[in-house]
Amino acid sequence: MTIEPSFSPPKSGLPLFFQQRFLPMWTGFVLGSFADNMLRQALIIGISFGVITLPGFKSGASAIPIVGSFFAIAMLVFSSISGQIADKYDTAFLFRRVKLVEVILMGIAALGFLSGAGVVVVLCLFAMGAQSAFFSPVRIGAMPKYLQTDELVRGNGYCNAGLFVAILTGLFIGGVLIERPNGPALLSAVLFAASLSGWLAIRAAPAAAPTAPDLKLDFNIFEQTWRIMSFAFSAKGVVRPLLGAAAFYYMTTLVTVLVPIYTAEVWGAGGSVANIIMGLFAVGAGLGAIGAAVFSGKRTGLGLASAGVGASALIILLIFIFGLGAPPPLEAGSLRSAGDFFALPGIAILCVCFALSSAALGLYMVPLQAAAQRRAPPERRARILAAGNMLNALAAMAGSLSVLFVTNTGLSPNNALLFVAALQAAIALYMGWRWRRVPQGLHDDKAA
Repeated sequence: MTIEPSFSPPKSGLPLFFQQRFLPMWTGFVLGSFADNMLRQALIIGISFGVITLPGFKSGASAIPIVGSFFAIAMLVFSSISGQIADKYDTAFLFRRVKLVEVILMGIAALGFLSGAGVVVVLCLFAMGAQSAFFSPVRIGAMPKYLQTDELVRGNGYCNAGLFVAILTGLFIGGVLIERPNGPALLSAVLFAASLSGWLAIRAAPAAAPTAPDLKLDFNIFEQTWRIMSFAFSAKGVVRPLLGAAAFYYMTTLVTVLVPIYTAEVWGAGGSVANIIMGLFAVGAGLGAIGAAVFSGKRTGLGLASAGVGASALIILLIFIFGLGAPPPLEAGSLRSAGDFFALPGIAILCVCFALSSAALGLYMVPLQAAAQRRAPPERRARILAAGNMLNALAAMAGSLSVLFVTNTGLSPNNALLFVAALQAAIALYMGWRWRRVPQGLHDDKAA
């Protein structure tokens, strides 16, 4: 037996963002994302500069690729189980329990940083990946319970904007604090405070009944992975937005991993320039998510999504053209400082283009998330959205590995941007074709 959620949004004169059915969930989500990224960045920087040691590795450089993959691996392993649990139990109950686990894990990670026990921190990073795998389908599946259908694009826009800001600030603060003389203590305090604040905030989230309370849990990871993928690919109108969202993670991961190589080989600039450009990319994506929330109104926003990915293709093409006119590099072994880089003619326009391209992708991503939430059958919604999380993780890993083609073949990173632009143009053309073939496809709840 399956039942529809019993939660009914109360009448309120407050904007959606400030209502109890949204703000506690948003706050817990954003603070958790902040803590996740701060933990990961502090661990990677700490290993790189010898603040944290790991037995069994010859150097920090050899450990970083393996450690960096732990979070994504945990997401892949546990998503098939987490989707079942999110469908079976009350949303607010799961919010409280899963976020309490985060508090405990961040407390253990804090002890690991204070003692310099690298193995403990690495294990906590993996465990946080598992915790995120359980939290994500609960949070994404809660959106159609707490929000009306015409509020989903706005809600996802606010969540994505908060996510990108959390990622940016988490990476920055984690990288800065770990290198300070008293960094591990400061880092530990901020990590624990962020996770504790998120747990306290999300305790105010209202109850929302499970969509499949009689579901029998199956902990066979391989069987359940196959099953939830089959649910996702067989549900009407769901697979296209899920694959479109996965394409977003592929493209953005590829670009962000490519940026340090691009700045060094095309513009002869150092790491500070790469960090600035990646920061602009994250800010742009957040602004694009807010734009999707503002401009979609009560529509599905899928027309906005097709325009966004098409605009991003044109902007990336413009970035490629800028790269063709890059000045020759400095003498061997020297890289331009941030000051020298920004003194070059036209650089301000280049930076604006990076921000605009990610903003356009933010417009593209948000309506796809809302479409998947809206169309997924309630009794399988969390499991289908968990399958989407797995597709996103696989796409992000593929995007990162795609950069190996650039580094191992001698292909110019500027030319690699042409591939990104072509992929985005192909997606825009496909969405346009769908609109012509199914005129209601960009607007109707089920058609696209």
